[in-house]
Amino acid sequence: MYGVIDVGTTGVKLSIYDENLRKTHYEKTVVGFEKISQQRIEQNSLQIANAVRGFVKKAREKGVKKMGICTYRASILAWRNDGTPITNIITWIDGRGKEVLERLSPTVKFLKRFSRSLNVILSPDSPAILMRWVYDNIPRLIEEVKAGKAYVWTLDSYILYILTGKFLADATNATLTGLIHPRNLSEIDIVFELLKLPKIIPEVTGNTHSFGSFEDIEVSACIADQQAASVGFGVLGKGEVQSTHGTGSFVETVTEKLAIPTSGLVPIIVLRIDDEKTYGLEGFVRSTGSTLEWLMKIGLFKDYSEAESLLKQFEKRVLLVPSLGGFRIPYLRDLRGMILGLGLDTSRSDILSGLALGVSLHIATILNAMKKYVGGFREPLFSGGGYSMSNALLQTLADITGMQVARPVDVEVSSFGVAKLLALSDGKLSKKDLREKPAIEKLFSPSLNHIDRSAMLDAYSKLLGVISRCLRDQSLKKIF
Repeated sequence: MYGVIDVGTTGVKLSIYDENLRKTHYEKTVVGFEKISQQRIEQNSLQIANAVRGFVKKAREKGVKKMGICTYRASILAWRNDGTPITNIITWIDGRGKEVLERLSPTVKFLKRFSRSLNVILSPDSPAILMRWVYDNIPRLIEEVKAGKAYVWTLDSYILYILTGKFLADATNATLTGLIHPRNLSEIDIVFELLKLPKIIPEVTGNTHSFGSFEDIEVSACIADQQAASVGFGVLGKGEVQSTHGTGSFVETVTEKLAIPTSGLVPIIVLRIDDEKTYGLEGFVRSTGSTLEWLMKIGLFKDYSEAESLLKQFEKRVLLVPSLGGFRIPYLRDLRGMILGLGLDTSRSDILSGLALGVSLHIATILNAMKKYVGGFREPLFSGGGYSMSNALLQTLADITGMQVARPVDVEVSSFGVAKLLALSDGKLSKKDLREKPAIEKLFSPSLNHIDRSAMLDAYSKLLGVISRCLRDQSLKKIF
C-alpha cells in the first residue's frame, strides 16, 4: 500500500493506493489562507504540520508501508531545529517581496535590468526574495541559521524535516527558489551574494530517494505538485503538455534540454530520477480558481454546481481578464482583474463564461509562447485539478487553443503522479512505465474555426498591449 500526502493551498489531502495503483482511500483537511493584508497571504505552518503528521499516522493504521509527498511550490518559511515553525508559510501568491525589491541597492537594480536571468529570479514572488524578507524581519534569525539552530527554505523541505529530521529538498522544488541552478543543481552564487543570504542549503535529492521514515513508514518520494501532475499524466516526452486548474492555472510542457526562455516562461525540472533530469517550461495564470471563489464569495452563485449550471447557458459576450494577481506573460505584474463588455443585459452566466474565456485566452497565450521551444505540441492537452471538473471551461479551452483537451477519470492527478513514483521506487514500475497516460473520462474537441480563433487571440494580444501602455503611464495609476 502506498500513501500520498498532497499539501495544497486549500488544505492537505491523503490518498492511499494499492499495489496496482488503484485508489482505495481519500480524505482532505481544509487549511485555508490567512490573509494578513492585501499583499500578505500566509498559511498556518503548525496546522499544516499537524495535518501531515496526522495523515501519516492514519496511513500507517491502514497498512501503508511507503509514503510520498507533493507540495505547492515557491513558498517559504523558517523553523527551528526541533521542527517548531518560526513563521507561517509565506505563499507563492504573497506580494511582500516588493518591499525587498524597493530596498535593493542601485547596483543590484542595474544588474537586474540587464540580466534576463536575474530579472526573473529577483521578482516579488521569488522564494529567494521572500527569504531575504524573512531574514530582514525576524530578529537574530540569520545568527540562528548560521549556528544550525534554525532553517529557512521551502515548504517541501519543512515537510521532509518534520517527518525525517533531515534538511533535504527535492530537485523540482529546489530549482524554483532562484538559488539552485537547474542545469547542475549547484548554488547560484551571485544571487546569494546580491541578496546577502547565508549559503546554508538542504541536500538536493532526486524525486525518488530514501528520505527517512516517520511512524515506521518509509518516505520514498517527494516532488513539486505541478511536476507531480506531469508524472501523473505521463507528460514526460518532448512537446507533451498538461494544465492543472486549482487556485491558479498552470501549463507545463517538456523540452528536449534545459531552455532559458526570453519571455515570462519558467524553466523547470519536471522530474529527476537518479542523475537523469527531464526538463520543461511552465507558464501560469495566478488567479483562476481563486477568482471563481471570489465570485462565489460576493454572491454571484451559491456553490460550484450552480456555477456550472449557469455556464451551460454561455455565450462569448463578456471577458473577465483573470489578472487579479498580475501576469508574467506578458509581464504585467501590477495589473488587476478587469471585466469587459458589460451591458444592462449582462447576466451572472455571462460573467462566469467570461472567466472561462479569460482563462482560456491566457492559457492559449502561454502555449503560443512555448511553441518556439518545442516546435509543436503532441495532443491532447491534459487537464486536471478541481476547476477542470467544469465542462464549460474545458470546452472553451479546446475552442480557444484549437487542441483536444482530455480530462482523466481521477482529476487528483498530482497524488497519482506521486503514487507512480512510489511504485517506481519499489520496482513495480519502470521509467518507461511513468510515460503511460491515465484513463480519460472525457475528451473535448475544438468547435471554433481557425479564423475566428486567430482573430480572438489577436484581439486579446492587442488588448494586453494597450493595457501595458496604460500601466506605464504613472498618471493613470490613480484610477487603476
